[in-house]
Amino acid sequence: MGIMEPDPKKPLLLFTSFPAEGHTGPLLAIAKHMVLQNYPVVYVSNLSRKDKITSLGAELIEAEYGFAEMTGVDGDAEEQILLEAVPVRIKRQYSLLADIVFNSMGQRVDAVESALELLRRREPVRQIIVVEDIVNMSTMPYRHGRALPAGFDKMPKTVGISTHPLMRHSRDTGPFLLGLPPDATDSGRLRNTALNDLVVLGPMQPLLEAWAEAMLKCGCATVTDGNPISAMYDYHDATLMLCSPSLEYPMSDLPSRLHFVGCLPHRGVDSKTVYPGWWPEVSQAHTRGIKAVFVSQGTFNIKDMNELIIPTLTALAGREDVLVIATLGAKGAQLDLAYPVPANARVTDYIPYDAILPYTSVFVSNAGYGAFGHAVMNGVPAVFAGETEDKLEVAKRAEWAGFAYNVDTQTPSPEQVRHGVDTVLANDAYKKRALELKEENEAMDALTRIESHIASFAEMNL
Repeated sequence: MGIMEPDPKKPLLLFTSFPAEGHTGPLLAIAKHMVLQNYPVVYVSNLSRKDKITSLGAELIEAEYGFAEMTGVDGDAEEQILLEAVPVRIKRQYSLLADIVFNSMGQRVDAVESALELLRRREPVRQIIVVEDIVNMSTMPYRHGRALPAGFDKMPKTVGISTHPLMRHSRDTGPFLLGLPPDATDSGRLRNTALNDLVVLGPMQPLLEAWAEAMLKCGCATVTDGNPISAMYDYHDATLMLCSPSLEYPMSDLPSRLHFVGCLPHRGVDSKTVYPGWWPEVSQAHTRGIKAVFVSQGTFNIKDMNELIIPTLTALAGREDVLVIATLGAKGAQLDLAYPVPANARVTDYIPYDAILPYTSVFVSNAGYGAFGHAVMNGVPAVFAGETEDKLEVAKRAEWAGFAYNVDTQTPSPEQVRHGVDTVLANDAYKKRALELKEENEAMDALTRIESHIASFAEMNL
């Protein structure tokens, strides 16, 4: 479908996201859809994403920051350096949010404000709607007293997109990152309330302080009260979860402005994608009665392939019933030459999920939220092994939803991986559930729902 001229009667959409791939990728997919619906789209991002943005038919407004600029860290392992400094789970996640997200908040707020003022000067009467990854938080300060951008007498409507599981505190769930199942019984709610209070009073304190300091620096009139994790879901006019309700724990106290829209559909495979020479072995594996097992550590935790790639290759080495395909998560990446790749394994630097998953019998992953959604939309059962960032909770939700086996560690042994893969292959319930969830999320039609929510804020008679 070709790109048409934007409809002058439709609002201008200003997209922005936290400058990491797991946050920007989903927003780019949504931006592409809105361009195809004849909306004018502008994206605030760094220059490194110019080609991706302009190829969609959107306009780039350059922000002079990237991940390295925000954290003061550069190099290929920039993100891992920060993570290694703190323990896993709650302390690691809160340290990550404080050090990276809140301490750099002012840069993102200023960038979006400059973009809004530029667009207002360019089109004085055009309605603008902001579509934002909720972790970016560039519009949050305006809800707490920051002066409006020049040229505005009211804040534009904003739509938040959640690119991770639902982290909001609830009476029906324990604190995010404790890995507890939901419990809405009377005793369970007492437990949840007590644990949530303890987390706020304990490990969340540095995050609360970083949030309050960031908001004051952003010109907020008052020091912010409450929970910054929950606040990420509450400051937009609508907040959209990129999954079906079946993929999230049930919570009876969610705000009315939060909506489930389903997982994003396949993004397709670039026609310029170069496949490795052994690709026919993958595409034809099923005709030979061979199960394709695909393993990836995503694009974030790729410094140490001993976490999941090598244990998986080792676990399934020598098996005639399995072909293992490993991707290293970055173009040009190489596996340690000292490791002898098994005869039934194929390793490549990078391959899109949507290229390989249609041929996959089991997806072994460290449980990134992108991997979670891709597994669902391809109807592929999974073995998840993750603890850092939000991965512990992603794995728990996949296990709870019934389409994945959870190894319950970031660094499984070959024996643990082998047991997980064999469990999924031997139990048809995993594949059946994966296909049910695929059908459910396809029926929700995420992009159409997102478009509908955005369109609901359009002013008439523009």
